[in-house]
Amino acid sequence: MDDEDLVLPADDKSFEEFKRLCREEDQWMECYNKKGIRVCTKPEGNSNIKLMRAKTIFTDVRASTVFDVVHDTDYRREWDKDMIDIYDICKLCVNNTVGYYAVKCPTPIKNRDCVFLCSWIAYPNIRDPKEYIMINKSVTHKDHPPKSNIVRAISIVTGYLIRPLGEFKTEFTYLTQFDPRGSLPKWVVNTITQLFTPKVIHRIHKASKRYPAWKSKHNENLKPWLWPEQNRLPQADLSKLSAKVEKVDVIDETNIKCADNIQSINNNDDSTLNSDSESDDINKKEMSLAKSKKKSAKAKGKVQANGNGV
Repeated sequence: MDDEDLVLPADDKSFEEFKRLCREEDQWMECYNKKGIRVCTKPEGNSNIKLMRAKTIFTDVRASTVFDVVHDTDYRREWDKDMIDIYDICKLCVNNTVGYYAVKCPTPIKNRDCVFLCSWIAYPNIRDPKEYIMINKSVTHKDHPPKSNIVRAISIVTGYLIRPLGEFKTEFTYLTQFDPRGSLPKWVVNTITQLFTPKVIHRIHKASKRYPAWKSKHNENLKPWLWPEQNRLPQADLSKLSAKVEKVDVIDETNIKCADNIQSINNNDDSTLNSDSESDDINKKEMSLAKSKKKSAKAKGKVQANGNGV
């Protein structure tokens, strides 16, 4: 196997480069800014598919909870209603796994899937994190070839930068350069990505508010992305993996009108995430309890200070 084919775990350089793309401002152009979500795009090299970045701040969920949500594949089946399937295949090491994801696309676009390397880290450590990073990029696995009824897409880079700004305040950055392949005009790809991204952010936010209540009833202590000893995935057979993506048959989608897909996206029903009053109540109680503990701690500190004659 050539060195270019070899699938290697993400290193510090990979994570630093991802952070740089999340933070830099040069050449990024704003294309959406509503309800606290700012979406920008940037041309990248010789590719006609733009880098796309979305930033927002959640004021009612912990950063650690958001990190759990983007990892938990069992929970994703609850909130990601566009998903067809998702599963882990193998692991390269404790924080690098290979997985599969298939997604429904707005009619009349064909459905897409991808096989990807998922890499993550918490800086400076998992017990006192100042930021969380998760990066996905496409790879090839011999046991999971392209399917005849789904177009195999390419994630050039997709990921999240999650930073705690307070106990229940989280800065959330989503960055992607995603090639759906097929024969979709690239301007259609870029337009749909820009429109769909705010909905993805909204869904992740709503899912994060519901997660503590859901997780308390579903293997509460099982979080292999935090605790490596819980990861039961088989070790990757590197001879079956390649960093090069497969060639696929081109499906003619050139007659698709962008307006049709915009309407499809705008009509997409998020009702599954709107009926979460119980989870919102639990989340509010958790926030209220945390504030009460802080007040009690402050009051106790004042009493002790007065008792010591301070």
